[in-house]
Amino acid sequence: MVDIDEIDKKILVELRKNGRITFTDLSKKLGLSVASIKNRVDKLERLGAIKGYSALVEPAFLEEYLQALIELELLADDPRAEMVLQEIGKLENVLGIYKKTGEFQVMIRANFKNMEELKSFLRLLSQRYLRKNLRRWRVTIILDVIKDNGVQISKGSQRR
Repeated sequence: MVDIDEIDKKILVELRKNGRITFTDLSKKLGLSVASIKNRVDKLERLGAIKGYSALVEPAFLEEYLQALIELELLADDPRAEMVLQEIGKLENVLGIYKKTGEFQVMIRANFKNMEELKSFLRLLSQRYLRKNLRRWRVTIILDVIKDNGVQISKGSQRR
């Protein structure tokens, strides 16, 4: 692993919980100077330990009432697969794409306004992106989110 110490790991844990925490609050929490925290965060960004910053947004505010996990079973190793997955990842409603082990090699996490939009997305996957390389898919609808991206979701903000 790259050259990070226990303090760097504590910074990463705190940032994963709250990406908006200030350097001042981090310095108080970890007992370091603000300058030291800033230098360490800069280093962690350069190393790629911090890949970016984002907000956990309640999907209903974007009129997205359906969140799904879509597993894809591909027929063969397609040399274009990586490029195709990158293109799918550019779609606004796609939250994550994961290569994985098992009979389904790819999992997509995405939000949709309704069931019709989900069906349309599945057609898009099979007709535009994956064409003859897609054997089948399996869709799971998420009913409730308890923890997301390392953040515990409070009862009042859970989707219903």
